[in-house]
Amino acid sequence: MTYRRAILLCAGRGTRARDITEGQPKCLIRIDGETLISRVLNQLSLNGVTDVHVIVGHEADQITQEVGNRATLHYYADFERTNNLWTLATHADLLRGHDCAVLFGDVVVSDQAITDLWDGLSGINLLVDLSSRLTGTMRVRRAADKSVDMGNHIAPAEADGNYVGFLSARSSAADRLADAIVAEMTAGRGTDAYFTSVMADISTAVPVSFVDVKSDEWAEIDDGDDYLIAKERFE
Repeated sequence: MTYRRAILLCAGRGTRARDITEGQPKCLIRIDGETLISRVLNQLSLNGVTDVHVIVGHEADQITQEVGNRATLHYYADFERTNNLWTLATHADLLRGHDCAVLFGDVVVSDQAITDLWDGLSGINLLVDLSSRLTGTMRVRRAADKSVDMGNHIAPAEADGNYVGFLSARSSAADRLADAIVAEMTAGRGTDAYFTSVMADISTAVPVSFVDVKSDEWAEIDDGDDYLIAKERFE
C-alpha cells in the first residue's frame, strides 16, 4: 500500500541570498514570522502528509533545531560541489514505493497550491505558473509528442510557463524518477544539474500534468528582491 511522502531539498548554501540569510539556510528565511520550512511542514500536515524527509547540508544543525521531530533529516555531505540532481540521487530510495512530492526549500506557496499539487495525480504533477515566463528561472515546455522539458535553457518565448519548484509523483512515476537520476549520477553526469533535467526522458513514458498556480500564490527566494516580493505576497 502506498501513502504520501514529501522530500524537501534544503542542502544548498544559497549564496545569492546571503544579504538576507546572514549565512543561514534559505529554508530558515522568515515570512510573516514563520520560517519557510515550518510553513511547508504545516501545509503538508494539513494535506495528510506527515512522512516528510528533509535533505540538509549547509548549516544542517540549524535546520535540525528548527524542524525538531516533525520530519526525518538526511545529511548530504557533498552539497558544496554538486547541485540537487546528485543530492536527490544519493537519497533516491526515499522516492521508491510511495506517492511522493519533491519540494525546493526556498519556495513559498499558498495553502491551495499544496492541496492542488496532489489533485488528480496519475503520473507526475508539476506546479507551474502558466501566466509567467520569467528570465533567470526554471521554465517548462511541452513538445508536440507530449514530453516535457524543464530548465532555464528554454527561451521565455518558447516556454509554457514557470516551474514553481514543487512536484508530486505517483508511486510508479517516482520509481522512474529515482532510476533516472541514479543513472545520471552513476555515469558521473549532472554534478551541476537540477534533478528536473531528466524530465524530458521520463515524460515520454509517464503522463506529466501542469497544475496552474497564479503569480501571486508563489515566490522563489533567490535574492533580496525575491524576498521583498515574497513578503508582499504572503504577509
